[in-house]
Amino acid sequence: MRRVFAALVVVAACVRPVPPSQPAASLYRDLERIVTVAEAAGWQIDRLEVDAVLSEALESTCRVSPGERAALAGWLDRTIAAAGGPVERAYATRGRSLKRVDDLLTLTRIRLVLASAMAAAPADCPFWMEPSGGFAGRQISDDRWQISLGGGGKGIIARKGGQSDIRFGGAGRLLLGRVLGSRSALYSGLELGGSGAFPRDEGGERGALVIGYDLVVPLLYRYTLVNSYWEVEGGWLGTGTEEDTDLENGMHVGAAFGARALRTRFFFPGAAIGASWERTFPESGAAQFTFKIGLRAAFDIDL
Repeated sequence: MRRVFAALVVVAACVRPVPPSQPAASLYRDLERIVTVAEAAGWQIDRLEVDAVLSEALESTCRVSPGERAALAGWLDRTIAAAGGPVERAYATRGRSLKRVDDLLTLTRIRLVLASAMAAAPADCPFWMEPSGGFAGRQISDDRWQISLGGGGKGIIARKGGQSDIRFGGAGRLLLGRVLGSRSALYSGLELGGSGAFPRDEGGERGALVIGYDLVVPLLYRYTLVNSYWEVEGGWLGTGTEEDTDLENGMHVGAAFGARALRTRFFFPGAAIGASWERTFPESGAAQFTFKIGLRAAFDIDL
């Protein structure tokens, strides 16, 4: 029973504190993304940084009613006070260390951006951005279907029959998935890759260029933080070469770490670095083991 209670405490500790109503919570998480992306680039002078992100902040704030904006402002004030704010006082009492007030500083900047957006909203909100009681956020993708596109280059180490070789190639993928809540998402689809190699002959000499290709059907799980995410995946692999076009069956497992920028029109641009391990199951002959690592551009489109 104690173990169950401890597990529940751990789970509860992982729940992100957000305002109770959906519009206010969605607005808070939008502003959190906007501020933390700006912080990653280097936040310096508050007034200038707030002005730089005001347009993105208004695109979310204008879609939330004045009452919900005020509710979020009150929630932030209480949260900042509970965390030891104002931040200037906390900084002085915690050894004048910015690292010790990281979270409180971010909350304070979110509050500054919200205050600026609330002040600008009556004059600057376009007439077509009407407040909605069901506002679910523009910078987040909770509980939505999504298309995820990606592509990039890879370095490849292949081993077969006791011999290893290095190859280079690339791959592109098209995935369809569903975001489940605020953290988890599941995707599946297709990845098509190609590679070039100069294989060695029996005498150890390299021959002509051989083009290889592979097809992967992955099942992918993504765990999202604020602006970054982890992915793990596994699935079926089919691989062949220009000399042998019959697909050889295999298995694929991989992992990646990525980051997602703010929404650009209708999609979220980003990038990820990933690695995968693959094994073929040939009907005859030796199996091929492959390790791949690469960087890919990524684009998520909410449906």
